[in-house]
Amino acid sequence: MKTIIASLLALFISSGIANAKDNLPPTRGQVINIVEWDGGTLPKVYERSEQMPFTQTDITRMVASGFDAPLIAKMIAERRYVGDASANGLIALKNNGVAPEIIQAVSKHALAPNRAINLTIYLEFEGESRMARKRYLYIMMPDGAIDRVFTADLGTVLSGHWKNDTLIDNTDPLLSRQVRRIAFSSTLPLKTYGQKEIRVFTSTRPGIYHIKDIPQQDLAGVKVYTIDYPTSSLRQDCRITVRHKQDALLTDKWHLVDTHLECEWE
Repeated sequence: MKTIIASLLALFISSGIANAKDNLPPTRGQVINIVEWDGGTLPKVYERSEQMPFTQTDITRMVASGFDAPLIAKMIAERRYVGDASANGLIALKNNGVAPEIIQAVSKHALAPNRAINLTIYLEFEGESRMARKRYLYIMMPDGAIDRVFTADLGTVLSGHWKNDTLIDNTDPLLSRQVRRIAFSSTLPLKTYGQKEIRVFTSTRPGIYHIKDIPQQDLAGVKVYTIDYPTSSLRQDCRITVRHKQDALLTDKWHLVDTHLECEWE
């Protein structure tokens, strides 16, 4: 799979398009330029029923409590199953004494396995300057042998106009403050499950393709977040907020002051 970094400036000049397309672009390898999502929308989430789907723990507990196999199979058909329905997952159920009728219901009615995260990145800038001290934003997530890398040239972000581009705070009469908030949304494909470490940082260096290539001088500023990516779930939504503030000394520039990550699976 080729590694692709599309320069924002080159993208806009070569395409001759001032505004990004409404439709989300396809995923194109390890490195994805987040501003290409401008104006995109997230996929619809799974519609929740009044009762949550069963998990593997639910099934094994019900079996241990003496529920009849046909009744459990019927309830799985009504409420679905969220969990590992692969061969390994079904073998684990069998090893826990689950009846074949229930295992067949799990296989038939399990939610589809997760393939991607619906990711929204919020970039917030407090102040009035047009430059960032460290120009390049990176968001990195390991996915097996691949590092999924999201990058943006903050200079282009700051000088551009985006569909999800708003002022969220300009009302304090005692403290003149302007906070610009820009949101980019799309899907991040993932092939492996379990714990993953997401790294967020800015750098003066473009073209960082792998976690091991992060410059030594940037390591201290790397924010690391750990998520537990489930095999299947009702939701697959993650939101990252990256806040910049006008530098107190270099008032013509911003610097990164805070990041925040939250994910919803249920």
